Amino acid sequence: MKKCFVGLIAVLTFGMVVPPPVHVATKETKENIQEEDHQAALSKSTAHIHEASDEKDQDKRHSASRSIDFRTAAEQCRTKEELIAAFSAYAAKEAKKQGTKKFGQTVSERIGDRYFDEIVPAFTHALAQLNQARDPEWIKNLEVTQSPASGMGERILHVYQADTGRDVMKLHVRRDHPPLEGYWFSFHYHSAADDFQNHHELKRIYWGKNTPPKWRA
Repeated sequence: MKKCFVGLIAVLTFGMVVPPPVHVATKETKENIQEEDHQAALSKSTAHIHEASDEKDQDKRHSASRSIDFRTAAEQCRTKEELIAAFSAYAAKEAKKQGTKKFGQTVSERIGDRYFDEIVPAFTHALAQLNQARDPEWIKNLEVTQSPASGMGERILHVYQADTGRDVMKLHVRRDHPPLEGYWFSFHYHSAADDFQNHHELKRIYWGKNTPPKWRA
């Protein structure tokens, strides 16, 4: 068929025009292309897996290094009340640090002081109440996350059991936009005491009519 097509063009153009060669991919060429695509997709997938794994490892390393001050204080605590106070102080310090990291410069300049003065104390108070029902060894095993959510994510930090990874309390912030009211930041927490079913509001802070920047922007 190809030879016929070439001959027909040559006859019609009196040999003045030479038709372009017709390329037909062989079975082997197609298989090679498919194999290259497969290897590229596999490499991309593997890269994402390694990246996610690196983030988890980094979070663990940060948790280990940043919890040294609490571990040191815990060893010196003689009573359960002192232990609760020590972890509350550690959690407050981390809540401020992770909140600032999450907000970014623009949001921090607007609401940072109120977050430090109103949200963090309310959260650590609720955390202390939860710890009242636990034994000292359970409290000593507590840790906090180091990766506040970016974009539109709600997470500021989670308190969890270091040995099992189970969450104990979650400090979140949600963006609310009631009609004609502008934007609000709704700070709240979720607790293992009710299996994280309820939404415990800490404070709402008004932003304004303009859309706030995304987290960690």
